[in-house]
Amino acid sequence: MQQIGIDPIGGLILVVFIGTYIAISSEKVNRTATALLGMGIVGVILWATGVGTFNYVVAHIEWDIILFITAMMIIVTIASSSGMFQYLAIELTRPTHANTRQLYIAFLAFVFVISLALDTTSTILIMAPLTIELCKSLEIDFRPFLISEAIVCNFASIPSIVGAVPNLVIAEKTVLDQGLLFISLMPLAVILFLVSLPILLRYFDAYLVPGEEELVDEILLVDPKYMIRSRKDFYASIIALLVLVISFTVGHSYGFQPAMIAILVAAALLLASREKVDDILQRVNWGTVFFLVGLFGLVAALALTGIIDALAVAVGSLIGDNDILAIVFMVWVPGLLSAVIDNIPISAVVAPIAVQFAAISPLLPIALIFGVNIGGFILPIGSPANILVLAFAESERKSISMKEFARIATPLGLLMLVIGTGWLLLLNWLMSLMV
Repeated sequence: MQQIGIDPIGGLILVVFIGTYIAISSEKVNRTATALLGMGIVGVILWATGVGTFNYVVAHIEWDIILFITAMMIIVTIASSSGMFQYLAIELTRPTHANTRQLYIAFLAFVFVISLALDTTSTILIMAPLTIELCKSLEIDFRPFLISEAIVCNFASIPSIVGAVPNLVIAEKTVLDQGLLFISLMPLAVILFLVSLPILLRYFDAYLVPGEEELVDEILLVDPKYMIRSRKDFYASIIALLVLVISFTVGHSYGFQPAMIAILVAAALLLASREKVDDILQRVNWGTVFFLVGLFGLVAALALTGIIDALAVAVGSLIGDNDILAIVFMVWVPGLLSAVIDNIPISAVVAPIAVQFAAISPLLPIALIFGVNIGGFILPIGSPANILVLAFAESERKSISMKEFARIATPLGLLMLVIGTGWLLLLNWLMSLMV
């Protein structure tokens, strides 16, 4: 199998990728069908030109991510059927007295906190059903909540190795110091939250209207215990989520893969559910799963034809031995690429460059983690968490358009890249004084 650079065949694959992305962005076609069609077309191109085979594309799909997301969907479906999310929704609502703005702030703060222990996909899988249930009860629009939660979970994940799958990929390839990551990026994550919250409140001000007074009173009078449909599934789901949090936090030190942990927990819950297994599996959002399969297949074809590698080499050649330029490029180039190509393969490709130039500054892997996570929400297709938000909204027949998502996410993401670049350059300067 011949590896090539950006030649006519690579250019043709790139055209298919861009065409597929444009078609999906137009929202005039089904995104799952379009992504799978794009993967099939590149498979035909590889076969016809003799560059590769469709088997290569399939083999290089990020199956661990697909399995992880599927397992988490199963866990969340079981938790939802037990009434857990309705229970949590009432508990979160009571301190805010169902005031929409206060509820919005409380939900975003909750997302920020749990994103330090859970990856972005798990956070959305937990928060989206909870948010939708509560907003439907109050008869308010849940879409501003979902868009904001996707944005927050992406940048709140930066201080934690388990906060996002790209973090795990980069940490594994660069042997990153977890303590240095947390100390470097936790203050930045707090700053970004404090900066983004007033911007989001102002942008969505017209949507954060009070719920009907009668509905608010009814919700506040409800005892959360009455939301529990199945005590067995409820307590099993709590145990499962605790196991996930603990395992994701300490498992990396022992070499436990997140997908393996999620599969074990999901299988245990399915076994406990017995006769309800078929019903649970029917409720899993398979459209999102196959959309990611198609998307990862397209990215695998880009890698085969050398396009992603060529981009990575270009970044490396521009860095040279300038630490300031290295940090700027490690934030902006992978960050902007992550907006249009899933941030997981971008992390895998660029991480070796961070290792290669580690002598310039120990902050390069940290800058890469920051860049790909922020870049991941600049456009909706950049991270699985964004895609899940779109899928949840679509399942409720109140779709979030890609333009609607990008209208607030893109300028906010670019602002955060600017702030983060300044923060990392400041840290780099302070570290240079200590040498």
